[in-house]
Amino acid sequence: MSDTQGSNNSDNSSSGGNSDILIPYVARFWILLPSDIASTLCTFVVLFYIFKSRKARSNIKNHVLIILLLLGLAIQLIDVPFYLNYTMHLAVIPANPSVCLIWNFVDIGLYNGTIILMAWMSFERHILVFHDQWMSTRKKRIIIHYTPISSIILYIVIYYIYVFYFYPCENVYDYTSIYCGSSVCYTDNNILDMWDIFANSVIPSLLEPFITLSFLFRVIWQKHRSRQPIQW
Repeated sequence: MSDTQGSNNSDNSSSGGNSDILIPYVARFWILLPSDIASTLCTFVVLFYIFKSRKARSNIKNHVLIILLLLGLAIQLIDVPFYLNYTMHLAVIPANPSVCLIWNFVDIGLYNGTIILMAWMSFERHILVFHDQWMSTRKKRIIIHYTPISSIILYIVIYYIYVFYFYPCENVYDYTSIYCGSSVCYTDNNILDMWDIFANSVIPSLLEPFITLSFLFRVIWQKHRSRQPIQW
């Protein structure tokens, strides 16, 4: 066990040294810190103005955006500070399994959740602009708007809580490596690993730009045919 850990530490130190030559950790800290502060403040300001306006917060066009902003805020307040702390100490402090789990949960779970929601938001934009009659009644809005969003959120929460906290395996942490070595043991299961990579990351990442480009094409084509501006 100690030999393996020593080898891992040596490898990590070597790889860390190589990356440190490109961008020193101190430079990373001072580049990322003001950027994160500015980004966090902007997120708070946008959320404040959305929640302040009843019309804005009740507009179904803003619902997924609000969720994305909240997920992004969690990443800014948890993931980025953990990373900044690591760049200063070159170690995970405090060296605690719960810190590693929280860090990886936010970095993997919330990030992938953001990708999935962005893909859905791109698809829903087609409905809101070109098929707004599908949202004309409360029942239709529940089926087409609220149910998919709620299902995605429940899926993200249940899936990642299960694989991080309840999946029967034992994590091995390296507190000298970023993200504790990213040693999340559920990835040892090939099915879960492939599902997480493709279903939760690759596929929605590919779908989002494709759906967005198809939306832009539809807008341009409709404007060309009608020669009238689209009502957003």
